[in-house]
Amino acid sequence: MERKVKTIRDLTLVEKELGSTNIGVISVSLMKERFAQFATTFVYQNKNIFIYLDNGELLKNIKFDSLVKFTILKDKNVSKEMIEKKDALYRLFSIVVTGLIREAEEQKTIKEIAQSFIEKYSGKLLYSDKDSKPKGKLLIVDSEELIAYDEIGF
Repeated sequence: MERKVKTIRDLTLVEKELGSTNIGVISVSLMKERFAQFATTFVYQNKNIFIYLDNGELLKNIKFDSLVKFTILKDKNVSKEMIEKKDALYRLFSIVVTGLIREAEEQKTIKEIAQSFIEKYSGKLLYSDKDSKPKGKLLIVDSEELIAYDEIGF
């Protein structure tokens, strides 16, 4: 099988896709030279990725201020015609965000991101103190690099 990978550095396109995608996979370094990968919901705001993590054991072992990778994948449609003509068999669009992982500490940021999560995942427009507090710690991937890839397999 042959594949072609095209790197996309169009920030507008990358930000649009990050804003419309609901789930990503993050790979974090842990103490004692280990790492963990897990799927998570997220919010992309101010060129950073924000996630909530409520796994206490994992929180204790994350190596903060270390590089992490956050990835989203989208399976692009490949038409039946393309397969019959032996054109493309698959098409994947992915975005990889590389940056340092930190705990969000500023209260203003924490409230803004809580509001963004509510808007994105529940459809509500306003966050109130009556709403249940988000579970877990708010973590930020302080992005250093955003790269998108368009991969086609033949």
